[in-house]
Amino acid sequence: MTDLETLIVKEADRQGRRANQDAIRQAGVDLAGASLTSQGLISLPGRGCISPADFVRDLHSRMPECFGTIDSEPPTAKAAGNLTERYKAEIAASRTRSRITEADLARYSGITRQHLEERYGAAKAK
Repeated sequence: MTDLETLIVKEADRQGRRANQDAIRQAGVDLAGASLTSQGLISLPGRGCISPADFVRDLHSRMPECFGTIDSEPPTAKAAGNLTERYKAEIAASRTRSRITEADLARYSGITRQHLEERYGAAKAK
């Protein structure tokens, strides 16, 4: 993103607007060949100078569908804590060990049976 486009994004934020990709693309087209003056104005070759605030207001009036308000932003992942907590609980529940039955113990022998008996005993103790 060029410096002018960054300036436009910051100015839109300052005005309480959120420019989408189409608005930024149009700003890049409109500002092709433009430069920033020492007074903070945008100098458009052959057309004069305009302040960033006026440019954003003009862009918004031409493309209102490409701007949203900062208040209308969707909630971030951090704000959606309930969903995260629900998934954590679901994962913890799925990690519980399956029940070992007497039939399972009867099918195995050796070291596998020892481990199953340990788990079976621990599960009974709970």
